Amino acid sequence: MTKPMVSVVIPTFGRATLVERAIRSVFAQTHQTTEVIVVIDGDDPTTVATLERLGDPRLRWIVHANQQGAGPARDTGAAASAGEWVAFLDDDDEWLPTKLERQLAAAPSDRPALLMTLFRWVSPRGDFVKPARPYSGSEPIDEWLFDRHSWMQGGEAMLQTSALMAPRALFERLRFRDTKQHEEWELAIRAVKEHGYVFITVPEPLVIYYVPTSAPSLSKTYTWQRSLEWIDSLGDLITPRAYAGFCLTVVTQGLTGSKAPFALIALLRAAFRHGHPTARQLFAFGLIAAIPHRLRSWARAYAKRSAAHRTIQRH
Repeated sequence: MTKPMVSVVIPTFGRATLVERAIRSVFAQTHQTTEVIVVIDGDDPTTVATLERLGDPRLRWIVHANQQGAGPARDTGAAASAGEWVAFLDDDDEWLPTKLERQLAAAPSDRPALLMTLFRWVSPRGDFVKPARPYSGSEPIDEWLFDRHSWMQGGEAMLQTSALMAPRALFERLRFRDTKQHEEWELAIRAVKEHGYVFITVPEPLVIYYVPTSAPSLSKTYTWQRSLEWIDSLGDLITPRAYAGFCLTVVTQGLTGSKAPFALIALLRAAFRHGHPTARQLFAFGLIAAIPHRLRSWARAYAKRSAAHRTIQRH
């Protein structure tokens, strides 16, 4: 087999049908010099049988003796890869056929780069293209991720693992398991701000990201206390503006329950103590505190559908 240009790493456990769909989307790529490394995160005979049935020489798999999580599984795959580039694909997502071809064409020849594409966000509330505001390099990457760029529209910046591709050499310096939370954000921030990588987004939605109907909110995946500890651990890598935005408009998004008011007060204090809140951030924080999470989600989805409908009508 020819040495691959791209190694595709897919972590999985207990989802044989979905991972088969993901693998087939890799085999359908117009760029064919790839290897596919599936990391099965624990004892999963059904998935092993599915992979054996596929019988493609480009496909191999590694089985973790015990479950370790998606981050360590990605590290295992990256360490075992032979390609010049490593691309990640979650087992419940899929790629459009030109995804790898377009990313490789966008890679600069004079400096290392972290590459991403736009992606289709498919959810019960609608089908949207994200991020709405791709990174242009005109601001610190942490401010792109966490700052508030408009008064009413949130979520303009977004990273999605299935859209990311990086040189294999990066994983000799950084690993997902070193973080254990907010892994994609930290990988991008450290690659750009510590190691001099450029962050480039191909302006086409070449990944289909299927939002699980029971997807946990940020606050359920990581408690607000753990998220605050994480942002504090990055120290000077985070600008005061990004720090305030993270506290006021990111961590606050999914806060629910009787302890939410206490968390909101603590995050507001942290934002002023260690960051520089902007008027847009404070305005968004006020809306988040005043309007229930479900109502905000419905309103955002309605606004996006209306905007998409107006665009279609104009054309």
